[in-house]
Amino acid sequence: MFWKKREQVHAEALAWFSYAVMLPDMDEEEKEMTIIGNFIIKNTGGKTLNNPIICIRTKPQQNVRLGGKIGSVSHTALMIDGTNTEAWHYIYDNWKEKTMETGEHILKPNNCSFIEPGGNLTFANELCISTISDPKFAVIEGFFYCDEIQNGLPALNNISVNY
Repeated sequence: MFWKKREQVHAEALAWFSYAVMLPDMDEEEKEMTIIGNFIIKNTGGKTLNNPIICIRTKPQQNVRLGGKIGSVSHTALMIDGTNTEAWHYIYDNWKEKTMETGEHILKPNNCSFIEPGGNLTFANELCISTISDPKFAVIEGFFYCDEIQNGLPALNNISVNY
């Protein structure tokens, strides 16, 4: 009798930024660059990815403001803005102090607790960068974590702007 070796099913994923940069109008008093985009996670493996968490790290943290559909677990942002994107929340209660200290925004989706094989999870975001302060650059990095990928997975690309 021939025994067929059972194939291993791996947990694999890809993460990347898709974005557009909008430069400030030269006539505006407030000089702020806006980046609108998505941080996308795709499950490319054969296992379900459980308890997804993302980290968006901004450098320098004092020049970059992160916006998006971020609230609390009980707050339903979908009811407010009417779009069909996932709402997120910070995993720490003292998130303001942590983000100012490290530049790391660690977020978890409110309603999505897993990503099926072949499935996607998207964090729609807006970044506002002050162009009147020093230093004259900003770097935004992304990382993805889950129960199956606990050491994290860096994004395929970063957002880097010099002005």
